[in-house]
Amino acid sequence: MAGYSRPLMGRSEAASEYKLALGRYVRGLREKRGMTQADLAKAVGMTYYTAISAIEVGRNTVPPERYLAFARALGVPPQTFMRRVLQLTNPWAAAMLFADDVEQAFASLSTELPTRLVEG
Repeated sequence: MAGYSRPLMGRSEAASEYKLALGRYVRGLREKRGMTQADLAKAVGMTYYTAISAIEVGRNTVPPERYLAFARALGVPPQTFMRRVLQLTNPWAAAMLFADDVEQAFASLSTELPTRLVEG
């Protein structure tokens, strides 16, 4: 498909910005609960706190198989956590699932990436 790009995939600047936003979200929730990175790692079944650090600084994302564990450990309803993760990792899917006006949401995504980050 000529001209097609996937701005949130790989190592693009947009992908980095979204990963950083997801990391800030996780860190904010963790700190609000008074947890250390080691506490969160243990709570979600990860061996090393550095896995949490990598998420928080935008090097990695939350592993999909651990979404529920993260939501529970961070004290967030699973649907709320998943909505936020989707907004920050796949805003098109989030728009399809949650936007009142899907067409407008898609138009906004097309013109605002990579500078648009959903705050929450």
